[in-house]
Amino acid sequence: MISRRALSFALISFLPLSSQALPNTHLLWPATSDNVRPGPVALYNRHGSVIGVNAPFLTLYTPEHFNGKTVLIAAGGGYRRIEQNKEAIPTAHLLAQHGFRVYVLTYRLPNEHWPEGKNVAIDDVHQALKIIMPTNPHLSVLGYSAGAHLLALAINRTLIASPITENKPRLEGMALIYPIVTVEAPYNHSATHRVLVGPLANLQEEKKWSVQHYINDCSPPLFVIESDDDPIAPPINGQLLLTAAKQHHVPITLIRYKTGGHGFGLGRVGTAESAWPKHYLSWLNQLSAHRAKGS
Repeated sequence: MISRRALSFALISFLPLSSQALPNTHLLWPATSDNVRPGPVALYNRHGSVIGVNAPFLTLYTPEHFNGKTVLIAAGGGYRRIEQNKEAIPTAHLLAQHGFRVYVLTYRLPNEHWPEGKNVAIDDVHQALKIIMPTNPHLSVLGYSAGAHLLALAINRTLIASPITENKPRLEGMALIYPIVTVEAPYNHSATHRVLVGPLANLQEEKKWSVQHYINDCSPPLFVIESDDDPIAPPINGQLLLTAAKQHHVPITLIRYKTGGHGFGLGRVGTAESAWPKHYLSWLNQLSAHRAKGS
């Protein structure tokens, strides 16, 4: 069981003290469940990246004036760490400033020897959605890199297994920022591939972990950001999403920058990619219209 003292220490050492929208934290699973380990809730390296999660949790950022829309964020890190300080937290502050309620997901890493194996992060996404969706009808998700891969895989696999019905809550949209989409050859050089598939990969296993095969008629509208010179998630990832989205009549906004590389977060000041948050906010504000057309 995790002590209150351990929980407080782990979180206070990580959360920014200058936050205008003071965050609240919620464990995803009961402290006595098999999805929680003894010890600190999460471990962090010197750069503020999560490198170990013993108890996955949500961090809530509440805006001063709520606009009725909620976003769930998952940062990337190749499933070996989670880039909360670099990606998720700055984005949460930005969205809260614009009136959005934001949940940041700190998920378990698949290479940390959990009984569920490689599915632990997917289980955490499903549990997070169970917690959030009942009280947040206008919900969308945003993922970076491996976090984008995680959200897209967890959500679209579920939609295939359990299609949306009239009374079932549905996501309004899915934003994927420099996403890992495929781990199939010749695009099998990423950390995502190494963690989820491994060096003894076969074609069936690579297909199982590649997002493009799970886009379906029930998938939410997509917003995708990538750059031509990304060495980790090259533009073929966005192209695969575009092809799958068109095949299944899923609305998609794909913005590709000539430069930017990988892992630029909200964008470096003075660069072309720094414009993407503005386009994203505009897209977010149109999501209800997308859902009305597709419902």
